[in-house]
Amino acid sequence: MATSGSKSYYPWVVAVSALFWSGLVFGLMANTVGLYYAPVSTEMGWSITQTSFFMTIFPIVAGVFSPIAGKLYSSYPKTHHILAGVALVWCLAHIWSAFYTSVWQWNVYGFITGILGGLLMYIPIPLLINNWFTLQKGVALGLAACFVNIVPAVFNPIITNQIALHGWRSVRLTVAIAVAVVVIPLTLALVRKFPQDKGLQPWGGQTAAGATAGVPALSGVKAGAALASAPFWLAILMVSCLVSTASINQRIAGLAAAREFDPAVIGLAASCIMIGAVVGKFILGFIRDISKNAVVTGVVCGCFGLLGCFLFLTLGTSSVFMFFASILIYGFGYAGLTVVPPIVVESAFGGKNFAQIFANVSVATCVASSISSLVYAQIIDRSGGRYEGCFVFAIILYAVFTICVPLIIKLGQKLPRESAEPDPR
Repeated sequence: MATSGSKSYYPWVVAVSALFWSGLVFGLMANTVGLYYAPVSTEMGWSITQTSFFMTIFPIVAGVFSPIAGKLYSSYPKTHHILAGVALVWCLAHIWSAFYTSVWQWNVYGFITGILGGLLMYIPIPLLINNWFTLQKGVALGLAACFVNIVPAVFNPIITNQIALHGWRSVRLTVAIAVAVVVIPLTLALVRKFPQDKGLQPWGGQTAAGATAGVPALSGVKAGAALASAPFWLAILMVSCLVSTASINQRIAGLAAAREFDPAVIGLAASCIMIGAVVGKFILGFIRDISKNAVVTGVVCGCFGLLGCFLFLTLGTSSVFMFFASILIYGFGYAGLTVVPPIVVESAFGGKNFAQIFANVSVATCVASSISSLVYAQIIDRSGGRYEGCFVFAIILYAVFTICVPLIIKLGQKLPRESAEPDPR
């Protein structure tokens, strides 16, 4: 039974807990894989293609398992058990990787972590934030999502230095053990699926008088009806466009180098985009909370991306200031990848079957991520090594994304809802 009286700040503890099970597990062990390519390739005598092929396997498997993850999170109330289990298995796989001697072992690692990524990447953060917040949901979502960018930004130089000093095998072993020791007990202690599991109300669930408002009732479109609807397929197109625009950050250094920009300045591009992504998450979350409107949030995200790509294409290499200004603004749009889709899907289809619907939408992010990198490479090759076409393509994708957002919400809100009932415990 929910408590009454003074407001509890525990919902923010749940949001910050993403630092551990998302930031340290996915951010530290998945988002730093590129640091190991060169040392592994050099030691084993493999090509970079052989060394990194497991990361081609990873998104495909993650996409296949995302719908399964949605059903699992919807039906199983012990979310903290799932997250701790994912952390444990990922750490064990990371420990095993410290002893690899064959390419096939890396490919198996890509398959295993792909399954875990399907369980971790897209569903838990919006699910927990939707359950634990009714007010300031956008800021909470931005806070929880930002750790997957902050952690690698902080640890990338540390890991690079440690690999140089001690070798990649020792570093992978140390990282995995440290993450397991920190993440598993904290996840089991801090995370709960619903506020009522702790005898609490969601943030904003209290009445003005300070009394509790009861367990919130969620309504929404039936999962089967949503998956067969036009707004669902528009949501697939929306996230495909957004994740494909995210791949353009890998081409920014190439275009700047082709225009003979200063190498030292180019080297800071990734950090600038990372800063933009972190700040952008809070900007978009704040806009969502102030406007109470998912359409406004999505359109602002699209405008950031359009402006950033256009400025970089036209003026981005004219001066150091315009270089960093354009990619910083692009970073604000890039931030929408983990913030805008869950906000739009919830607004269109409701919260009752959110996890299952959003998991199916998330399949597109994994597939589009694999395809878009190849498309950008083809554009460069077919244009004789020119990068401008990539940014033109990204501008088109951002435009399509921006058009899709209001259509998804308008059409989705017309679909019949299931009767509102309290969430199961």
